Amino acid sequence: MEASILCGGEGTRLRPLTYSVPKPLLPLGAKPILEVLIGRMKDQGFDTFYLMVNYKAEMIRSYFGSGSALGVRIEYFEEHEKRGTAGPLCELKNRMKNSFVVLNADLLTSIRFNDLLAFHTEHGADMTVALKRFKKRIAYGVAETSETHALLRIDEKPSMTFLINSGIYAITPKVLKLIPAKGLFQMTDLINKAIKEGMNVIGFEFEEPWRDIGRLDDYMKAVGEIENGLEGDTDGLFL
Repeated sequence: MEASILCGGEGTRLRPLTYSVPKPLLPLGAKPILEVLIGRMKDQGFDTFYLMVNYKAEMIRSYFGSGSALGVRIEYFEEHEKRGTAGPLCELKNRMKNSFVVLNADLLTSIRFNDLLAFHTEHGADMTVALKRFKKRIAYGVAETSETHALLRIDEKPSMTFLINSGIYAITPKVLKLIPAKGLFQMTDLINKAIKEGMNVIGFEFEEPWRDIGRLDDYMKAVGEIENGLEGDTDGLFL
C-alpha cells in the first residue's frame, strides 16, 4: 500500500525548535516524528511512501534515504515554490493507480489506516476525510444576540461538540487532476473543488487517539506521553 506524507512546512509554530531541524525530524522519544509515523503505517501493511519535502529537505533525505533501513521504499518530491498542503500532490498525477492515503507529517495517531481505506472503498468514495470528534468546554460565557443587538442569552462555559479535519485522507487518483500545476493550493481547496465537481467526498469518523503536534504545547505533551507509554488527544486547539 502507498501513502504520501506532507513534510514541506517550515514548522513556524514550533520555533525555535525548527530553526535548525525540520519538523518531521523532531524527536518523539528515541525516534523522529516521521519515523514513528512510517513505522506505524508499515505495521499496517504500507510499504511505499512519497514524501513531499521543501524546508530543510536535505536533512530529511539524509536521515531516511531510500527507506531500506526501515523496510520500506521512499521517494522524494521537492517543492521549488510554496504549493500549500495539496499542491505538492500534483507530482503524483501520472504515478498513482489505486487509492492511497495522504497525511500531514505533524501528527501522532493510532488511527487504523486500513479501516480508513476499507471505508473509502466500501462507499465508492473519490475522497475520504478522516474526522475526529471532540467535546470541549468553552472557558467563557457564550453570548447570543439578535439582529438589533439585543442580548438574548448567555450560556456559561458550555460544552460544544466538533468534528474536525484530522489532516488524514484517502484519495483516488482522479482527484489529483483537480490540482493546478502551479501556485498555492490547500487541502481545503481540493476538498471544496471535488465537492463542486460532484465527486463523492465523504467523512470517516475515528475514535483512536490523535494529536496535532505542529504546536509547541501539543508537541511537548506528546513527548511526555511517549516517554510514559501513553497517548492522548490534542487539546491545544480549543479555548
